[in-house]
Amino acid sequence: MTSPNQLLAFDEHPVFYQDDNRRYRGFNPTSKAFLEAKFGVLLPAHLVKGKTILDLGSCYGAAGQWALFNGAKQYTGVEVQQNFVSQSRQWLAHWGDQVEIVQQDVRGFLRAAGDQSFDLVLLAGILYHFVDTKQIIDEACRVSREQVMIETNYPPSMRSGKLPQNVAMTEYITDQEVNLDHGNQSMLGVSATTSISALDILFRLNGFAKREDKLSFPVGPDTVIYDESRMGSSDLQIRFAVRYYLDAEQALTTLESTLPDHSGQLRSWETDPLAQARTSAYQQQAKSLSSDAEPGAWQFDAQVAEVFDGIARREIPDYLRVIDLCVRVIDKGENRQPKIIDVGSATGETLRQLHQAGYRELYGVESSADMIARSFDQATLIHSQAFPEAHGPFDYVLNNWTLHFIRNPLSYLEAIKRAMVPGGTLILSDKVSSSQRTHELYYDYKRANGVTEVEIEKKRQQIEGVLVTYPFSWYLNALNNLGFEQIEVINANTAFVTFMAVKPL
Repeated sequence: MTSPNQLLAFDEHPVFYQDDNRRYRGFNPTSKAFLEAKFGVLLPAHLVKGKTILDLGSCYGAAGQWALFNGAKQYTGVEVQQNFVSQSRQWLAHWGDQVEIVQQDVRGFLRAAGDQSFDLVLLAGILYHFVDTKQIIDEACRVSREQVMIETNYPPSMRSGKLPQNVAMTEYITDQEVNLDHGNQSMLGVSATTSISALDILFRLNGFAKREDKLSFPVGPDTVIYDESRMGSSDLQIRFAVRYYLDAEQALTTLESTLPDHSGQLRSWETDPLAQARTSAYQQQAKSLSSDAEPGAWQFDAQVAEVFDGIARREIPDYLRVIDLCVRVIDKGENRQPKIIDVGSATGETLRQLHQAGYRELYGVESSADMIARSFDQATLIHSQAFPEAHGPFDYVLNNWTLHFIRNPLSYLEAIKRAMVPGGTLILSDKVSSSQRTHELYYDYKRANGVTEVEIEKKRQQIEGVLVTYPFSWYLNALNNLGFEQIEVINANTAFVTFMAVKPL
């Protein structure tokens, strides 16, 4: 907190927000509060004091005003648009020779810059303008002595919930928007957005690594920093920020660099357990797709565990959306480190998402030892057919797509309730009984995701008598009779329903 009499970077230089043409845009308009919130995250005083800063895509140079005000030694801004260059030179003139504004394209500047020329390289809202993400990152790391600060967009497929946040990917977009240096307009073009997991890999290839998780922008009525949820189209902020530090010990090696002299990690096809498991899984899958093969009963064995994540995404409607809903429900609670258990935790996708969101008191219970062997090992994993009441009480119980495999579901729900704290929350997802017409809609969902008719029929035979469905009303009556309150449906899609209920205080 600052005292009422303490000056901030833009107090005596309001031109950076009063004359910024982006103040007119309807979404995230530039304001004093906006700039202070943004640069307070990207360029905290303790990291910029005494440092040389390179700002790629510097626009009006607001980052320079912030950094120099907070003790930076030198600021270099690189900007290709003429009006931004002229204005920033004028607005930063009071810093004298501590400022250099270069009118040049980012690629050209980086190619000409010397190795380790700057302490800190800032790419704020610029990386997604380029389609050659790796090349820009390689060059930014080369010219940095200490750290590279990235502020960029989430890939649209993650914002829409189609893909989990831990996927390493770059998504190419044909209509990315960029602000122009004049008027009240922007321009659209082809660009690329890269996920945090992919950025981690690209930076580690250059010997840079994170020391903390992604940074969070403050969201409030006067500082709406890239929060698309207010527009109703996503529950994920549009942008994220990540800081990478030079750390040669974290560097990764590539196949292209290790292949000539065979210096990379070697794996035997004959003796490596993972390679053997994959071979077995492929053979089992080929056998199950054969029209002459007996379907047999569905089991969560090593072969299923090997390919489970793909099966879940292809065959469970809103699989990733429901996991994200669970995280968001917990985020809205007052307990910052609640005790959470995931029932039927499988290979740990939900536990991974919860851990990524900052939760650490995580438990998973799973009846399949093969699933546990491939699960998220930073949670407490319990191998059990019964609900592990002794590990409670739990603030949140997530029972997604599991109860319909349990032979005595009412007893299992009773055990869950006993092991919950008063006021604890249960989220329960299951496939409910449905008409043939609705079931055909579910098969259409599978077909749209590439599941073949042979696979659909084999799976139908395999789960017969193993996955037992109950009517929608059964769940309402069961939860109500057990004494749960605030019973609500928070998601539903083609016979798959997600309930949320609260144990009374």
